[in-house]
Amino acid sequence: MKKSIFLATVLLLGLSCFKLSAQEANTNEITTYEIEDPAILSDSFIRIRTNCDFFWGKFVLPYDKTTKPDAIVAIPSNWNHYPLSEEIREISKHGPGSGTYRFRITNLYPNTKYTFPIYKLAYTAFKIYADSKLIYVSGSPAEKWENSKSEQFYEVANFTSDKNGEVILTFCVSTEYYRKGGFRGIISLYEEDSYKRNLTKSICRYSIFSGMMLIISVYCLLIFLLKRQKTSLYLSLLVLSILTREVFSTFPYIKALLPWIPFSLMLKFEFMPIFLIPAFFNLYIESINKDVFKWIPAKIIAAPGLILLIPNFACPIGIANRIVPVMQVYMFVVISLDIVLFIISMIKKRTFEITLAIISLLIIAIGATSDLLFIENIPTLRGMDFLTPSFVLFDLCHIIMLAYIQNRNYEKVIELNNSLIETNKAYYRFVPQEFLELLSKKDITEITLGEYKISKAAILSADIRNFTSTSEKLQPVQVFDMLNTYLHKVAPLIRKYNGIIEKFLGDGIIAIFPDSSEAALNCAIEMQEQMIELRYELEQKGIPPIKIGIGVHYGNIIIGTGGNSDRMTEISLSDDIDIAVKTESQTKVYHHPILATYQAIRRAANEARLNGEKFAFCGEKILNNTSTSANAGGPLFSIYNQKIGNVL
Repeated sequence: MKKSIFLATVLLLGLSCFKLSAQEANTNEITTYEIEDPAILSDSFIRIRTNCDFFWGKFVLPYDKTTKPDAIVAIPSNWNHYPLSEEIREISKHGPGSGTYRFRITNLYPNTKYTFPIYKLAYTAFKIYADSKLIYVSGSPAEKWENSKSEQFYEVANFTSDKNGEVILTFCVSTEYYRKGGFRGIISLYEEDSYKRNLTKSICRYSIFSGMMLIISVYCLLIFLLKRQKTSLYLSLLVLSILTREVFSTFPYIKALLPWIPFSLMLKFEFMPIFLIPAFFNLYIESINKDVFKWIPAKIIAAPGLILLIPNFACPIGIANRIVPVMQVYMFVVISLDIVLFIISMIKKRTFEITLAIISLLIIAIGATSDLLFIENIPTLRGMDFLTPSFVLFDLCHIIMLAYIQNRNYEKVIELNNSLIETNKAYYRFVPQEFLELLSKKDITEITLGEYKISKAAILSADIRNFTSTSEKLQPVQVFDMLNTYLHKVAPLIRKYNGIIEKFLGDGIIAIFPDSSEAALNCAIEMQEQMIELRYELEQKGIPPIKIGIGVHYGNIIIGTGGNSDRMTEISLSDDIDIAVKTESQTKVYHHPILATYQAIRRAANEARLNGEKFAFCGEKILNNTSTSANAGGPLFSIYNQKIGNVL
């Protein structure tokens, strides 16, 4: 009987010990994440969101199977809100602290190399073990978090799965100054070869995007420097702010190229776009359309961001990073306010710029929301990163807007240029282009009062015979019509022979032919030919036929500008102009259609000889009387052909 009782007691104790051991094993079982399809890792990657064991205030080594976790937590997550004791939470709620995260990954391919990026995987220093092997250290993590030294690098951690296709990952994390602590980022797990291929694609993708933003920013900055357009300056700074976020945070080129840059400085540049993007966006839109900010000036909206940027760089990183939540609130308040202002503006007047601005604002709001959710470890649609695509679409919207504005400005320039061309044409009706060329001027704006030039030229003077007696028989309207019909016939002929109409004298014309007497004589003959046709036209209108006398001389003239600063006109001064007028007046005495001075004939003959031609004309010397000569004693010649005859 006593033996039976003893055996039963031993059996019960044995069962009790076996049960206790099982409970302890269950208690110390490592939380596991099972890969559903490891084949995915051969071409792509898997984002790991899982539960894991968390140990507060201590670095639990991988082979430690006895220490019990303080909690089972999800990663990524911040320990600021873990269900820990009140004493621990007083420390952890502000961010600083230390701890260990541990979990097992199963269903990997056995003995296969895997890798995952580690940049900002945890705040702010950490080390990683794969099973019992230390595979990466970032900064100097310490159980006494005050002794931590933060650092982050854009690198990867590598491990090899065991023969069962499993690995235990252990992360020892500490944070000394950041406002949050814990497991910050998502583990993106690749097979080693797959990561190399995807890294090349990512570098190409982000390089194209970053290069595009840099080109836009530099281009806009150059436009500002050349044309002083504030629109271009604000757009340049806006795009540069977005680029800063990209290269210092999303895909940190700078850390890859310059690994010696302190992580605290990297963080300050990462925070900077939160301050600047809302500020420069509002200033940029206001420079395009001031009506949007009629009620609230853009400078007032932008001021908080620009002001708070100062403590971001001036204060220690421990203080600077605590301004970020304020700026995040500011950013969303600005976005909401802008949307309201844009909608009000669209109701009053819908424009392409405002419509595109609203679209871009909504896009950047989606990206900012995605980024905030990522920071708070709240999963978005399929874990996708919407920040970078939103930046791309945002920049695309403003490239389109910039192109639209430039095209609109170009059309205005074309319109203005066409207007100036028409204005110049109108000016040239009063001040001939040839007159400007004689003064060596490109356009009328270069002319100043009192300029002059001495030149040799042939001078043609034409006048209607008996104009006064003829006009007395006509109505004023008929006289006006007769004069315009006459000028319409003869003025183009003067331009045809490269002459300049120096002035109209009622029924008379003074024309200058620079350096060409032969052209003046040919023009005179063709003018008389046109008068034959003109007389027939006037006869059909019941207007008495008119005749003109023409005098041609060659000599010196002074051309220039006269008048005053309010009213300026071209002036031609010369005794030789008076000789041409007197020569024309002799046609009344001798009744010849064209009279030319000896100087004009001699010059024309010399021109013909220089051109390899023989100067020939129908003409005769009609006068050699010094007492009546218009040319101070020189002879006059009558010039004509068979069509016009030698009698006026």
